[in-house]
Amino acid sequence: MQNLVNNRRYPREYFKKFLPLDVDCKTMDSEFCASMLNLSPTGAFIKTDKNLIVGQEIAMTIRFPKNGDTIKATGEIIRSNHSGVGVEFKIFFDH
Repeated sequence: MQNLVNNRRYPREYFKKFLPLDVDCKTMDSEFCASMLNLSPTGAFIKTDKNLIVGQEIAMTIRFPKNGDTIKATGEIIRSNHSGVGVEFKIFFDH
């Protein structure tokens, strides 16, 4: 799983085999669980009905159920609509 964090050159197709993923999210205003429907080396789309604002920071714990691994990351919301939010990854954390 470390390759997912360190090597951001994987094509988007590589990540499709993991989707959808459960993700625990935290912002300054709330904490919630959601589904990650799209994942790339640089960002993700999170399905949620939360009213989140473009420019808002978000912390995420992404769970890979097939092998039990998790990745912690922070990001910035770059798109928001009725289906969810687009997030651009900023920092990945080892644990």
